Amino acid sequence: MVAISPFLSFSVGLTYAFIVRDGWAALIMWYLFPIGFIIGLIMLLVGIFKKKEIEKAM
Repeated sequence: MVAISPFLSFSVGLTYAFIVRDGWAALIMWYLFPIGFIIGLIMLLVGIFKKKEIEKAM
């Protein structure tokens, strides 16, 4: 999540700015980065806790 979220938000932001031909539109990456980071963190925590529940059941 630390490696993928900044790269993905940067590439999406620059692509969107190129499409609409406005450099300020690239600031969308400031909104995409925290959203991607939080989603990745939630997925990581769900995977950790689900694995512990599966190990307890066995």
